[in-house]
Amino acid sequence: MACQEENLQTKIPLRFKDGKFRIFAISDLHGVCDYDTRLVRDLEALLDCVRPDFLFVLGDVVWEDALRSEEKLYSFLKDVFSVVEKRNIPWAHVFGNHDNDVVWADFSQQSVYERFPLNLAKRGPEDIHGIGNYVLPVRAEKSDDIVFNIWGIDSHDSMSDFMREFNLGDPENKWDRQCVYPSCLHDWGSGYDTLNIDQVLWYYNTSLELEKYAGHKIPGIMGMHIPLPEYVIGYKNTAETYYEGTRREGVGCPVLNSGMFNALVDRGDVRTLVAGHDHINDYEATYLGIKMTYDAGLNYDGYCADDLRGGRVFEISESDPWNVRTYMVRSKDCVSDYPGTCLRKSGKRE
Repeated sequence: MACQEENLQTKIPLRFKDGKFRIFAISDLHGVCDYDTRLVRDLEALLDCVRPDFLFVLGDVVWEDALRSEEKLYSFLKDVFSVVEKRNIPWAHVFGNHDNDVVWADFSQQSVYERFPLNLAKRGPEDIHGIGNYVLPVRAEKSDDIVFNIWGIDSHDSMSDFMREFNLGDPENKWDRQCVYPSCLHDWGSGYDTLNIDQVLWYYNTSLELEKYAGHKIPGIMGMHIPLPEYVIGYKNTAETYYEGTRREGVGCPVLNSGMFNALVDRGDVRTLVAGHDHINDYEATYLGIKMTYDAGLNYDGYCADDLRGGRVFEISESDPWNVRTYMVRSKDCVSDYPGTCLRKSGKRE
């Protein structure tokens, strides 16, 4: 990335207000055509509680049946994210493994998202793996100086895709499944894809260019759907990592380590990570100076926990952007009739 000013533009500029910038991260909406409308009710209430400057949507926005046509996808996104757009909140997404369940050569989910005026996500470089590798600058309140960066990374889908691309065998063959599910790794054996080395290099080189452009390192947050393997270290060493929060399922991370965490440590600019994917985990833990966080899940059409459902807030101060304050905000604390009766879009109560 050549960090010319035109390459750092977004549809609308992100700026600090009154010296503060608040990010609200949600994920795992798992939308279907006849979705439970409590999803929209919760999102509205959460937005009014948090009053974010930016909404970060961390993947698995839809299930397979919402991907059968562009118009079905757009209809669902419009139903949900109209409550974001009418509040004039800029937002961006990264894709999750279920967003990648169905792929047609002539169908681009990204182009559907780009139809929304306040969606700032970018397709990203076409010569590296993934759709949605981007960085969004947050500028100073009274100047165009970049104070903070929001990084989005495409964490892909299945390790089987990686194996096929690099001719590592047939993942359906029991002898090849050792590449996907090594029993010695316990909850690491999830079978999810890894970031590719070209994505790691893209982050690393873009980070260098941004430092050169600004004249100093720029602190930031990186969001992705599937967590990095280092998240396991967080909960297995609770005293050393200042672990806080809840873990009710194994970390659904890749077996193969991409080296992204090492690159983040080396560069020293991104000190906060946030992931979705594991709907009933909401913990935070700090390892080698990097805080790893979850945002729990928000859906009613997949598995979730009523006491955890919500999203994670990140508060950044313009005067000290390196110290990011983070905490969970839950539906149960923002919605008066919670969880309430299931109401499908069709009007059918359950």
